[in-house]
Formats: sequence, structure tokens, C-alpha cells
Amino acid sequence: MGQIYAILLRIAAAGLLVAMSALVYEALKEATIGQAVFWRSLWSLPVILIYARCFGPLRGVLKTDHPFHHVRRGLLGLMAMGLHFICLAHLPISYATALGFLTPILALPLAFAMLGERITRVLIVASFLGFGGVLLISFAQLENGGLPPASIIGIGAGLGFAAVMALIRVYVKRLTAKDSPSLIALSFSTITTLGGLATLPFGWAALSKTAFFYLICAGVLGGLGHALSNESVKRSDIAVLGPFDYTSIIWALGIDVVIFGFEPNRFGMFGMTLIVIAGLSVAISQVKRRQIV
Repeated sequence: MGQIYAILLRIAAAGLLVAMSALVYEALKEATIGQAVFWRSLWSLPVILIYARCFGPLRGVLKTDHPFHHVRRGLLGLMAMGLHFICLAHLPISYATALGFLTPILALPLAFAMLGERITRVLIVASFLGFGGVLLISFAQLENGGLPPASIIGIGAGLGFAAVMALIRVYVKRLTAKDSPSLIALSFSTITTLGGLATLPFGWAALSKTAFFYLICAGVLGGLGHALSNESVKRSDIAVLGPFDYTSIIWALGIDVVIFGFEPNRFGMFGMTLIVIAGLSVAISQVKRRQIV
């Protein structure tokens, strides 16, 4: 029963994070990237603090002997969030979500270099599938015989987001052995809030009440999504939960079609399918390897 509960929490977390992306996608029609990063991060802080407080005195939960490691992780998170928001500003949510699925494929070579994990044939095949999926999404964005500059920026930002998230995944694997998930989440949100605020001198847009409301809700949903994700990891092995992250493509497609009226063409659908298959194959192979060990 605990395993099933963990899986349900993971699926719910995936849905919340996609809903957060949808709100940011709408807010970015008015907000700058820096504004979106700031308000999304700021409004996740109360949620994370409440979550941390549920596990005892904050002083104990948030204690660390490695503050510099959290700063480094937070700066990487700031970079990842900025790239993801740039991707959302130029691509449909379903495409942006699919590009993020390249993270586990890119994480394994980094794990090989940094943690000594081995490269398998599954990873090699998955890499080719993932690359093919990116090319098909690129074809799906073709308009008037050429790839629009906005789509090139969006796809490049999506690939950058996946690469940075892969580095974060490997880095956090080391960090979680030392400090609590609540501290990691809080340090991340604090640094991304400050990072977003640092863009103020470069000019922020005047936001409508609707856009501001979207960003507040995005922050709350992002905080809840990360809290539920942490709870799921406490109840099950992360390798087992990994494949269920891919349910977010269902949420993303549903939001794109039902709310925004966007229907991916055959190239887009096939590209997303290839990337999902590639990511799932890596995730499932990790589960099988963990069971053998």
C-alpha cells in the first residue's frame, strides 16, 4: 500500500508541476523571465516552510554543514528555471515538457563521469531515440519552409534545461545523503527568488492583476509539487518512481488541447513519443538494475 501511495503522490506532483508551467506560460505573455522566476519562487517559500515545519522544529530540519553546496545547487536551479521559462515562452507546453524528458538520458553520461556509473546499450539507443524526437519536434515547428527563430530559441532552451537538470540530478544525489529534502527545496527557492530579483534593474513589465495572480498560483503549485515529490521519494525508491514522471506528458497534452486549443501535428506527436520512449527505457532499465542489485 505504501508503494501505491508513493506512486499516486508522484503522479499528483507531476500534474501540479505541469499546471504550474501552464500558469507561467500564460503569465509570460506579460511578464519578463526575471519577473516570472522571482514571483514563482517567492510564493513557493511559504509552502516549503510549512512542509518543513511538519517534520519538527525548523532549526533541526534546516541545519546544514555544507552551505556552499546549497548555493551551488541553487545557482544551477536558477539557470534551469530560467531556461525552462524561456522554453515555455516560445513553445507549447507539451513540447517543452517533452524536451525535459531528455534529462535522465543526459544524466547517465554525467553519472558515468562524476559517479563512476556505467554506460549501457539501453542508454546509447535511448540517446539516438531522444535526438530523433528533438529533430521531429523541430520539423513540427516548421513554418513557411523554415524554422522560426522563436522555435529555435525554445528548442535550444529546452535542451539546455534538460542538460542543467541532468547535472542537478547527479549533484543532488550527493547532497541528499547529507541534508534534508526540505532544506534543499528551501535553499533552491531562496536563491532563485534572489536571482529573479536581480533582474529588476534591467526592467520589469507592468503586470495585470490576472498575470500576477497566475504567478502567485504558479509559486504555490510549484511548492506543493516539490513537497509531494519529496514525500513520494520517502515512501519508495526513486528508480521505481522515475517512470511515473512521464505521466506529465498526459497532463501537458490535455492542457494544451483543452485550454489552449493547441493540437500537435504528426511530427510533434511522433517526436514526443520517441522522447518519452527513450526516457522511459532508461528509467525502466534503472529499475531492473536496482532489482538485480
